[in-house]
Amino acid sequence: MFCMSFMVGCSNPPEAKSRIDLHPSFPSEFVDARDVEVFLPRQYFEEETTRFDVLYMHDGQNVFNASTAYGGVAWKADSILQDLMDKGTIRPAIIVAIWNNGMMRYNEYCPEKPFMQLDSAIRDSIDDSFGLKGNMMADEYLKFIVSEVKPFIDKTYRTQPEVEHTFIMGSSMGGLISSYALLEYPEVFGGAACLSPHWPFSHSAGPHPFADVMIDYVVQKYDQAKDDHLLYFDLGTTTLDSLYPAHQARLDSLILSRYGSRPNYMSRTFEGAAHNEASWKERLEVPLTFLFGIR
Repeated sequence: MFCMSFMVGCSNPPEAKSRIDLHPSFPSEFVDARDVEVFLPRQYFEEETTRFDVLYMHDGQNVFNASTAYGGVAWKADSILQDLMDKGTIRPAIIVAIWNNGMMRYNEYCPEKPFMQLDSAIRDSIDDSFGLKGNMMADEYLKFIVSEVKPFIDKTYRTQPEVEHTFIMGSSMGGLISSYALLEYPEVFGGAACLSPHWPFSHSAGPHPFADVMIDYVVQKYDQAKDDHLLYFDLGTTTLDSLYPAHQARLDSLILSRYGSRPNYMSRTFEGAAHNEASWKERLEVPLTFLFGIR
């Protein structure tokens, strides 16, 4: 498979540089091909026997590079991860950024099983609003990650492939599909970070029936992963995130009442934060530390 590499300079000696590998048009039997980028911190090249945890991130074009990011603002996840590693506050990790597929993003990122629990009239309404055309692709998208991307990454790079070293993260719809990935594949993913998950699947005030079925799904499925898996949620309080607090509060309350307070479950609110890449970048070190913090 063709790969291009980009060296990322840092304040270390020339031989100690991080790198971003681009795997263009990564093929799949399940979904359309798309670019996949892999960030390798400088420690990957300094410590030749060390194996690294892996974080899979959605909306990959927004993860590293402002030139490809939505609105020209990237998360700069490479710089933030590198800084945390240099400080010794997180375990060695690499990031796999999987690009979205443009117009099919909603189809691939909307959790399929909860969506299909909705009344057909509600499904049709959401379908019309987001142009889904009845083509739900979340289960196929997760097969792409689990059975195609992950085996390639584990074969190509020095990873720790076990579940306790494999994590997934996204924002908005990417937050929803991250929680869905963890709960559908608890034997593959050891944790998920869901930033500003788009609970309503709507851009207007309620009612939000999708949020209800999605939250019920999370609570029920969490039982399979609650003891040894990490689950992180957060939200801001402005722009689209202003629709989320009641839904997140309901989820948190249900988890607390059913399972009790757990150190491997975190829910955070960031006052004044908006629904955009700049806000997610600003707080990215929080979920990264939650997932990869030294324990």
